Order: sequence, then C-alpha cells, then structure tokens
Amino acid sequence: MADVLPTKFRLTVVTRERKIIDTDVEEVLLPAYDGEIGVLPGHTPLLTTLRIGVMRYRAGNAVERIVLSWGFAEVLPDRVIVLAERGVLPSEIDYTAVEAERAAAEKELAYLSSQDPEFAIVEGRLEESVALISVHRDFL
Repeated sequence: MADVLPTKFRLTVVTRERKIIDTDVEEVLLPAYDGEIGVLPGHTPLLTTLRIGVMRYRAGNAVERIVLSWGFAEVLPDRVIVLAERGVLPSEIDYTAVEAERAAAEKELAYLSSQDPEFAIVEGRLEESVALISVHRDFL
C-alpha cells in the first residue's frame, strides 16, 4: 500500500509577545537568511534563520502575508514553527508611520559609512519599513 502524502500542515508563528498564526496551510514561503524557502506538506526537516522580509502562506485559494523581522523556522513534514523577533499582520500596519520611518532611515543611511556600527541597524529599519509598505499596498 502506497503512502499517502499529506495535503496540509500546521503553521505556527510566535513572537515573545504573542502567537500570531496557528492554522493549517498548504504552502509557506519563508524569508530565510540566504534566500526564500518554499515549504509544502511532507517537506524534509530543516532549521533555518530568517531575515527581515515577507512570509506568504496559502490556505485554500487565499494567500496571506505577514512581515517577519528576524528569527528562526523549524520545518517538519507535518508542521512549520516560526519564532520571530517581530511579526506584523497587514491589518496592523500604520502606513503613515511606516512611510515616515522609511524616509528617516534613508536619510540616516546617507550620512553613515557602511563600516559604521549603526549602519546595519538603520539598514534593518529600512528593510523592515519597505517590507511593511509592500504588504500594506498588497492588502488594500
């Protein structure tokens, strides 16, 4: 008798403050440190670090997005667990504040050398604000 491949798996996304997502999905695209990782049911187990970026997941015909800021993901054949420093749902994005943050970060970067210890911090703020703006635009 042939093994039947699963069609769904459990996706859980948590931060220190809260559980953001806990649902069954058919597919997840993670912003891994070295590039995007696509996960389908029955995926080979792996552990990866996450960068700032957009995580997408599909449940039925609906594709949802969430902005993640750093973290780790554990991928198992029947579940994906994401431990993120920060996670923001599209409905939680304040576009005006995020646009102001993007402009401030761009202005700050213009005066910093790439050797400056503050450069990576400001660059991270810029990446996060750009991801938030992108998800907000898709949400509208």
